[in-house]
Amino acid sequence: MHPHTAAAARTPIRVAAGARPFLLAAPSRPTAPKLARDFVRAVLRGTPLAPLLDTAVLLTSEAVTSSHLRTPRSAEILLRVLTAEHGLRISVHDEAPVRLPAQAFAPPTAAPYTAVAGEPQADLGLLLTGHLADDWGTTPYAGVARSTSLWFELYGRR
Repeated sequence: MHPHTAAAARTPIRVAAGARPFLLAAPSRPTAPKLARDFVRAVLRGTPLAPLLDTAVLLTSEAVTSSHLRTPRSAEILLRVLTAEHGLRISVHDEAPVRLPAQAFAPPTAAPYTAVAGEPQADLGLLLTGHLADDWGTTPYAGVARSTSLWFELYGRR
């Protein structure tokens, strides 16, 4: 679902609204996606949000992999998981300036993306996030200039 079409009836998932924060900082290495998947599993396993676990792990893995591929090995990737009674919000931040491809925002009915010489390929993780997350977007990060956090929300049944 695109952020502008998300249902507005849900309570935002924020610490101020009673969500519990969990943080992981991992070096930008090939092991970062596995660390992030294991972290999300550990946070959600055995909670009422466990039915969201597989989707949360998949989307986290895609986001952290994308961050790892865009950042130098000296960078850190910050993963934040906020859990609330009705769902969760996961955000991934790295130290690289954001470059979101336009085709990531193409509607699902659009023709499949095909690479054009000289044009960067689509971030398929963003396409997956757009289809599986209940809400998602990017937020400017107060740290490194022009850096952005990618976040997504998954909601449980009410």
